[in-house]
Amino acid sequence: MIIILLILLLLVVLILNAFFLYIQKRGSKALGTEAPRVDMDEGLVEQTDKFVNEPKQDWQIKSKFNGSKLYGWFTDNDDDKTVIMVHGFGVDHSSLDVHAQLFDRLGCNVLQIDNQAAGKSEGKYLGFGYIESLDLLNWINEVISKRPNDKIILFGASMGAATVMLTSGNNLPKNVKLIIEDSGYTSAYDILSYQCQKRYHIKGKWLIKGISLASRVRAGFSYAKTDCMKALEKNTLPILFMHGRNDFTVPFEMREKLLTCGQFPKMSYESQGVHIRSYYVDSKKYQSTVDKFLKMYL
Repeated sequence: MIIILLILLLLVVLILNAFFLYIQKRGSKALGTEAPRVDMDEGLVEQTDKFVNEPKQDWQIKSKFNGSKLYGWFTDNDDDKTVIMVHGFGVDHSSLDVHAQLFDRLGCNVLQIDNQAAGKSEGKYLGFGYIESLDLLNWINEVISKRPNDKIILFGASMGAATVMLTSGNNLPKNVKLIIEDSGYTSAYDILSYQCQKRYHIKGKWLIKGISLASRVRAGFSYAKTDCMKALEKNTLPILFMHGRNDFTVPFEMREKLLTCGQFPKMSYESQGVHIRSYYVDSKKYQSTVDKFLKMYL
């Protein structure tokens, strides 16, 4: 009987580890990494190509979380405002080139980073925003060390949006002034539960709890660390929440929950766009909302 129980326990451990690797290892496609094909508004392709070809400074830091080398690319507009761009799950910094050129055209300096286990940066496992939020603190300090008088804006999309929201719960340096989140989820547990029901028609409650335990052992954090709503309760900075009503990767309802958190200044924007594609199809309103937000609170 004891041998049978040990075999069953080992089997459970192996299954949970397999799910953990499927979900969190570098290159994971667990949440889908194929961006929806959406035609951009007129002029965005050309403007983005122009931005991509502008001179970039190569930046590098070491993660204080696990020592991984992390890479970023800085576009200097000789301005006192720097936007740190945080990309989403299973992609790299280039996925936000079109958004980066928006801030470039608004005159801001732009720092595009590759998260842990993405692009050029080292790291084995994705952190659903938690590991990334710790690394973002390192990037903030790097900006301050190089440009001590800059006002810093944090911009994140999808998992990157979760990252900037989780970062907001920390005692941030006074240089950090604003946060913009596009298509962010409420927590890793919530988004995985949603995906389980959407894709496989199961609730997966205990499975996700088990994977969270595996994450704690293998990656150094449990999914309890990814609660954006809890982090927002501690936030004091103005935040702009930007979501598309036709987002079926991160449901629009999550924005409504996020908006109920905390007592900080809030602005919200919505479009009929899909996941992280509001700017593609509603660029004038998107840009004017961002511009208004910056002018209102900087």
